[in-house]
Amino acid sequence: MEIYWLARDLNKVPFGRHQFFAIITGNSSTAHKLFKSNQTIISRNLGRGYGLVLGAHNVTPSFQKIPAKFNRLIFKPFESADSAAAKEYFTSSPPTGHAAWENYKPAQGKRVIPKAGITGKELVRSILDAIDYYVINESSANVAYPPPWLGKNSNSWASSIMDVVPADLPKGASDFIGADAGHDVRIPPSYFQRICAPCKIQNPAYQ
Repeated sequence: MEIYWLARDLNKVPFGRHQFFAIITGNSSTAHKLFKSNQTIISRNLGRGYGLVLGAHNVTPSFQKIPAKFNRLIFKPFESADSAAAKEYFTSSPPTGHAAWENYKPAQGKRVIPKAGITGKELVRSILDAIDYYVINESSANVAYPPPWLGKNSNSWASSIMDVVPADLPKGASDFIGADAGHDVRIPPSYFQRICAPCKIQNPAYQ
């Protein structure tokens, strides 16, 4: 398995970068279970093998299963622009619909290597388990999506996961080319490591 930490331009915005993960899992479609939140993610063709595309996104109340009074930072696998950017990265294909603006920057990627003694498969499982805990915890202690450049966002989410899994990363790995606001901000690790009751509420000014 190959794990990549990717950054792409924001949807319909000529500046700013959004971080997410793409994982090559093999040459055929496979099922990957999030046991605690009872979800199954089926790998899809990413152009260089089958894999997973995993990110967190700004979701408005009208698209939340249990609506809050604010936008939330919610996990969404295979979000359309994430998937397009992953395929672009793996195949060096030209930009698609999410990249129609003049100063578009191609997707940037960093290979994520497991720490010594950890296999790639074990690292993937750790990432999925961290996401699984986040799904459960965020549903009970919602993480508010902040105004631009403030608070915890999708870049914070990706960086926070890398902090709690057994990945061998250099210092400053969360800082990609371009304006990736929030990459140096963290969601408390308890959101990703266990079912926390109660969890520390995020961005209280927006709740």
